[in-house]
Amino acid sequence: MYYKTDWDKAKERMIAFWNNETIDRCCVAVFAPRKTSKFPSFPELQNGPWLDELEKFSDSDQDSIIKWWNDPEENYKRMKFWFENTYFGGEAVPATYINWGAMAMASFYGSEPIFDKNTVWYLPVIENWENWEWNFDPGTNKYWQQIKSIMNLFIERSNEEYFVGTPEFGTAGDLLSLMRGSEKLAIDFIEHPLEVKKAIDIIADTWIELHEEIYKRTKDINDNGDVLAWMSLWAPGRHDQLACDYSPLISPVMFKEFFVPEIKKEGNWCEYATYHLDGPSAMKTHLETLLEIEELDNIEWTPGVGMPPTLTPEYIPAYKKIQKMKKKLYLLAKPYEIEPLLNELSPKGLFICTNVDSEDEANKLLKKLEKWSYK
Repeated sequence: MYYKTDWDKAKERMIAFWNNETIDRCCVAVFAPRKTSKFPSFPELQNGPWLDELEKFSDSDQDSIIKWWNDPEENYKRMKFWFENTYFGGEAVPATYINWGAMAMASFYGSEPIFDKNTVWYLPVIENWENWEWNFDPGTNKYWQQIKSIMNLFIERSNEEYFVGTPEFGTAGDLLSLMRGSEKLAIDFIEHPLEVKKAIDIIADTWIELHEEIYKRTKDINDNGDVLAWMSLWAPGRHDQLACDYSPLISPVMFKEFFVPEIKKEGNWCEYATYHLDGPSAMKTHLETLLEIEELDNIEWTPGVGMPPTLTPEYIPAYKKIQKMKKKLYLLAKPYEIEPLLNELSPKGLFICTNVDSEDEANKLLKKLEKWSYK
């Protein structure tokens, strides 16, 4: 691979990760500026899309802002610039995807996206369930067609240089909290449970339909696998993230009743399923339920903005429980957190993603990891 000449070794380690094994250390993705780069470190992908040059537009210049998000050539140019200036150390891979605020499916079902200088917003559209109809025609929907036009350009020009991940569509709980509104949705679980369950089922079916279409388009250029781009996480088969960031607002009983069926359905489509667990409240309330779901292979943990960091002692028992249940564990960590984490955790089935300030620093960190993985 052009932007990652050691891909074969990284692939070997990732396959071992999915098998709950190791080759020589745990998997670690280390991003850094290339030696040839004259630019500072790029923002970490888990913080959302890189918003390069959006700040130069005035808030009223909607044409330029919309073009920034929608134009295939503009998207390709930014992606190539990032690849050319980034060092992909360890299991970091050059992978791109389309992130319209992580909830693009809302636009497929009638919520007009609001493109601004920080993200993409979606306004509520479900005023009442009695008059609401779920209508999405993939062949004519302008937003799905626009996303496909960007993705098609990525695919056509990949030329064994990088991987192409699935766009961020969103999953049912988070999509419905936007399309209906969080407070109304909370009441709907009690007053309109059948309508909510129907909505979740429709969204899950659409999620699977679109993922299958994209997987068939990208499998060959992704080395006969699938990549979760923002995590730099490749798998040798169908793979994506399942999530419900809305989950802290509901009880474990409601989570099991309404959202576990969706997780199982989407997880059955995946040959390798990663669950995005976001925030201490979600961990405390729903981790036990998630660990019981056979369809989930991997738990990715995000502490969340303003929350204690990954190394916080109160999280360690949860990490150990995940590993004890033979689930894989994916952590976002600062470099100084990695050695202490490996003092507590098994390197088998462990993937850590981090960023450093230089290519030399990345390579020094990777050399230390073999010793840290097996003390």
